[in-house]
Amino acid sequence: MITRTNTLVLVLLAGLALAAGGCGNSAQKKAFEHAAKAEQQVTLENAPAVIAEYRQVIALEPGSGWAKKAQTRIEALDAGVKAKELHKSVFQEHGID
Repeated sequence: MITRTNTLVLVLLAGLALAAGGCGNSAQKKAFEHAAKAEQQVTLENAPAVIAEYRQVIALEPGSGWAKKAQTRIEALDAGVKAKELHKSVFQEHGID
């Protein structure tokens, strides 16, 4: 038989679970926003650090929407870094540094 005390305990536990889930998402959102700000000033030298920040977003909650956005940004940064490295190497190869 479910008593008022049991019901109250279940409601409180459910509330705590929702609050904890919300806090994690909030932390993930803040981490994503921090990485996005860092990305605005990305260079070849600091790109690995920005990618590492996005990986932290994924590590907080791997299956979330923020994690998917972070993975998309990682892929875009990787592609951009590879393009810049290729561009740089081609120009250096031809002495146009």
